[in-house]
Amino acid sequence: MFTRPLRHLALAVFGLGLLSACSNVAPPMQRLPEMSFRHLTPITLDVGTIEVVSEFKPPAQAPHIEYDMPVTPEDALKRWVQDRLQPVGRTGKLRVVIHDASATEVPLKTDQGFTGMFKKEQAAKVKMTIDVSLQMLDERQMVTAEVSGKAMRERTTTEGLKLNEHDRILYDMVEDLMKGFNSEIDDNIRSNFGPWLGQR
Repeated sequence: MFTRPLRHLALAVFGLGLLSACSNVAPPMQRLPEMSFRHLTPITLDVGTIEVVSEFKPPAQAPHIEYDMPVTPEDALKRWVQDRLQPVGRTGKLRVVIHDASATEVPLKTDQGFTGMFKKEQAAKVKMTIDVSLQMLDERQMVTAEVSGKAMRERTTTEGLKLNEHDRILYDMVEDLMKGFNSEIDDNIRSNFGPWLGQR
């Protein structure tokens, strides 16, 4: 049996343990919407297959952040291909080549002095770039027509962001990046892939 002082001490230690456990509980993860392009009109192409080839191999270290994003530019590009491009032919191939799908975050210099305690500054610059080629291949795997699409987005983020807030910014940037890419590549496809375009 605990004496009264020891009992109080035990309760105090137990209470501190509970507070410590509560402080270590991670905030609930937000459920970001699935990034999809099914709301856009599909582009039907007179080819038998569509192949995606990625030449982009991001390093898993700063300033690259692809390994720590809710949706990467490359993930979004592959989903775009799946949702928008539909092969309806029997022969031929469309090859989608991802040259670049990078995302980087570079720290910015902030005021580390006394005055810096009283202001919220821009702490980092995020940059995302995509560069993609669409190649029509004949039965000999020779390129007979090619179009490309590029897009780039940049923005700064403020210091003190929570993880969920940071993830939401990255997600929104990828979504906006894809809007720019989709607009450019859509025009290029319709201007240069006329012989392969199916029912629209």
